[in-house]
Amino acid sequence: MSEPALQPEDPNDLLNAVYTQMRAIARQRLASESPAHTLQATALVHEAYLRMQRHPSIMSLNRSAFLAAAAESMRRILVDHARTKKRIKRGSGVKPTLMDVAQLADQNDPDLVLSLDEAICRLETVDAAAAQVVRLRFFGGLSVEETAKVMNVSDRTVKRDWAFARAWLFEQMSQE
Repeated sequence: MSEPALQPEDPNDLLNAVYTQMRAIARQRLASESPAHTLQATALVHEAYLRMQRHPSIMSLNRSAFLAAAAESMRRILVDHARTKKRIKRGSGVKPTLMDVAQLADQNDPDLVLSLDEAICRLETVDAAAAQVVRLRFFGGLSVEETAKVMNVSDRTVKRDWAFARAWLFEQMSQE
């Protein structure tokens, strides 16, 4: 059975319905950032919501699809923020070595975030589902179960795609 669309009378009711979960996603994503990071969870949620409001089709999605769209919006905001940060400190030229793609979550390096985003775009041409799993799990902070629900697949499929994507991304980023 599919979820009903989130279509409250007042657009603020929509935000209230998913605000707590969006903040949890944002807090989880920002937890690995520097304490001096200029983006805070509340600002990230509000910016994502404002961007999403520009697209009426997003505002009529069911809860899971709406949260997936929110995760993607937050990913774009974080990537834009990393690009801005990189422009400001341009020229450092030193790239740290990673042991695992999962270590990226613990890094505070905009170059790594941008490299990951570019690698995910390349992964999308190889395996679009695996790329979506990475976006939802890494940038959206969704669990395996939540990702499976959003993508309408089994937990096992998500785990398989996640394992493949991590290995593929690690190989790609190691070559850089």
